[in-house]
Amino acid sequence: MSKNATLTAWAVFVGLAITWGSSFILMKFGLQSFTSSQIGMLRISLAFLFTAVIGYKHFSKLNRKNAFPLLVVGLLGNGIPYILFPLAIRHLDSSLVGILNSLVPLFTLLIGVFWFGIRIKWLSMLGIMLGLAGAIWLLVPDMEVGMNNLTYGIYPIIATVCYAVSINTINSKLKDLGSFAITLLSLMFIGIPAIIYVLSTDFLQIMQSDPGAWRSLGYVSILGVVGTSVAVILFNYLIKTSGSLFAASVTYIVPVIALIWGVVDGEDVGVTHVFGMA
Repeated sequence: MSKNATLTAWAVFVGLAITWGSSFILMKFGLQSFTSSQIGMLRISLAFLFTAVIGYKHFSKLNRKNAFPLLVVGLLGNGIPYILFPLAIRHLDSSLVGILNSLVPLFTLLIGVFWFGIRIKWLSMLGIMLGLAGAIWLLVPDMEVGMNNLTYGIYPIIATVCYAVSINTINSKLKDLGSFAITLLSLMFIGIPAIIYVLSTDFLQIMQSDPGAWRSLGYVSILGVVGTSVAVILFNYLIKTSGSLFAASVTYIVPVIALIWGVVDGEDVGVTHVFGMA
């Protein structure tokens, strides 16, 4: 990789960390007016519409060979996690959920080894065990409040597994497609059902009756356009140019940004959370 390409990769890496690290607080603000599922589906709908408008020419690249991998990426890389994260944030601090999101590289390695046949070194395995220990450490304080918190803590962990499968699928099954095409076509499979779902809920009624709805919609719009459409295009680019593990490692930096936003918003961020993130 050339020096310019390396600098570009790191610039994208940092930009994604800041963008996705800020997404958890945006979800929290969106929950002031909308339900968890509405936020997830609104995010997908807006991301799909924006991507379709600026990249409609890529629709022609869909074929029988790439249809199923794209469906997997759409469901596991976008659809399911975008519902699970807001659901967790409704019951847990957004900073904690952001920290749990850092499990993505660990699951990317595990799934890559046992499902996609990627070789792994013992040092990497040690990192996996430390990461899992950190996640358990983060959930222990919340268990004192009640087992329900443990349940909601599992939601973002399931989401990270979904992300890991999606990343490995892109890296191994969609090598012939560009990052823009992958983003558009994977969003297409879930974008249209998401729009139908949003319109079938009380979304329009909320927009008319809730005085804070437009503000919440603004937060979700940023989440959909910048935090999903633009960010996923750049993330897919990073997977293709720098590898799945480097791309997945962006989630190690995401918790730092999420933690900063949590402190700014007055969340209870303790020493346990900081050590678990480390």
